[in-house]
Amino acid sequence: MATPETHGADAAHHAAHSLFYGPVNAAWHGFLNLTGLDSRWGNTEVPEHVVGALFVLVLVTLVAIPLRFALKRDKPGKLQQILELFVQGLSGLIDDAVGHGAGKRYVPILGAFAVFIFLSNLSGQFFFLSPATQSVNTTFALSLTAFAYYHYAGLRAQGLHYFKFLLGPVAWLFLLFIPLELISHAARAVSLGLRLFGNIFGEHTIAGAVNGLVPLLAPLPLMALGLFAAMLQTFIFVMLNTVYIAGAEHPDH
Repeated sequence: MATPETHGADAAHHAAHSLFYGPVNAAWHGFLNLTGLDSRWGNTEVPEHVVGALFVLVLVTLVAIPLRFALKRDKPGKLQQILELFVQGLSGLIDDAVGHGAGKRYVPILGAFAVFIFLSNLSGQFFFLSPATQSVNTTFALSLTAFAYYHYAGLRAQGLHYFKFLLGPVAWLFLLFIPLELISHAARAVSLGLRLFGNIFGEHTIAGAVNGLVPLLAPLPLMALGLFAAMLQTFIFVMLNTVYIAGAEHPDH
């Protein structure tokens, strides 16, 4: 039998969820019932960080598809001009770090990282949303994807010679350098994931606590700080990946 205390705990638990948590899980359980999989997966819930990631995905899709057909070479609109500045800036950053022409190759992947991370971070500024990047599941998925991609970039540029980085600068010390290099590169993935998670989780937690104490005065300064943090963490993630790609393509540098 449920007690008032358990009812209160359940209410607090549900109140902590984002606006879209209920509808997404209702759709998920409806799908399970429709396909007959509810007997096996009926007790599962779509996690909050997945809901946040789906929100960003749907938002970008709803904006990008109409925008794609509204692009004009002669008379670009304001949104198109902003996007062109973003692409040009990112392409120039990649060209400077990796080499001329690299921007065309890496803008799609690094741009996708930038858009997803920035919008996920920014969604934490709205009390009814939960940023996907405040979960280690999301941040480590991003960091492991980046980790795999820059190794792929190195293999594409150098072939199997890429793995020479494991041997270190002195051939006869390869037994020492192999574990050191493996640890060093694994630490990159761990660092990327933890840095993004720690900053966004901490900022979102503090903003929620302060907003609960002074809801009328806190929102605007905290939103300005949150916007800066969202931009900064996005830039750091993209910049570090650009450096890793540059090192993979040009190990001598």
